[in-house]
Amino acid sequence: MFENMSMAAQAKFQQMLANQFAQKLSSAIDLVARQLAVKGGFLDDPIVRILLPPPLGLVIDVARDFHDNPQAALLETLMNRAAENAIPVAGPILKNIVANMDADTLQKLLNSPQSAATELLMAEGGSAVQLALLPAVKESLAVNGAIQLYGDLLDAQQKTGAVLDPTAAAGEQAAAEQAVSQDQLGEYVAQQAAAGLFKKVAIKELAIRDSLNSIVASPR
Repeated sequence: MFENMSMAAQAKFQQMLANQFAQKLSSAIDLVARQLAVKGGFLDDPIVRILLPPPLGLVIDVARDFHDNPQAALLETLMNRAAENAIPVAGPILKNIVANMDADTLQKLLNSPQSAATELLMAEGGSAVQLALLPAVKESLAVNGAIQLYGDLLDAQQKTGAVLDPTAAAGEQAAAEQAVSQDQLGEYVAQQAAAGLFKKVAIKELAIRDSLNSIVASPR
């Protein structure tokens, strides 16, 4: 009887931890979305800052003239501002996934290592987040002039014949394969914004796990 009572108590405790994990994860999603939505939320955070897309970004970086190229610096700012303006729509999508997790899923996530919950959110909601971000991102980039500016910079690069150092041939080939056209800038920014969101959620997940581990380790 006492053994059965102990097992029941342990199961109840584990369920309580799983519920706390879900609640804390949902709150973390809210917090991350709010932090990224403020001015500088993306631009001023090196973890999530959206860099110029290839091949333009790689050429400018290798040429070490980013800070001497005010148009390139402006474009990067405009891209990040577009992400900051759009990111609030992502929070409800991820919170809905958490809200619909059943007890078994929550228990498995609780007992999984590191960023298992974030990886599940990416698998189930990554595409939906990017699609939700895309309209607002495209609108911002069109209104703030980023799309036109990107096209101008691409044209200028082609006209000047700017190329990478021959010793960086592998990087040049990779940049060509991943090249983002003027029409694809919105998709690129939405993709990078979603990736940044999940990076920040993963960091919060680790903190949540640490806090729950402290509860488990403390005497009950």
